[in-house]
Amino acid sequence: MKTIHEDFRKRVEDIAHLSELVNPANTQKILEMMREHVDEIAILHAHSNQHWAIETADLIVLCYELLLDGQQNIDDVCTRCLPRFEKKLRHLAVQKKKMTRHSSEISF
Repeated sequence: MKTIHEDFRKRVEDIAHLSELVNPANTQKILEMMREHVDEIAILHAHSNQHWAIETADLIVLCYELLLDGQQNIDDVCTRCLPRFEKKLRHLAVQKKKMTRHSSEISF
């Protein structure tokens, strides 16, 4: 499945090449930047600062960059990820439904 447009993919690949020039030991730097972005997104979102959306997009680019740095195909990885993610959510939804039903059966 195509997960990103070819133009966007090319831009991400260009960014990944630039990043490699700036930080030859790229993986650890990408992971560090991802952690920083997660923290910044949490703060901005908590303060209803809409810039959280741009920082989230930055994080997405960093995620793609990490995949490329690891010589992974973005489409293949994302295509494999979606069914796993959905399966986990369905399992959690069933568990939550069971817990809700169980707690409503308890009476004092």
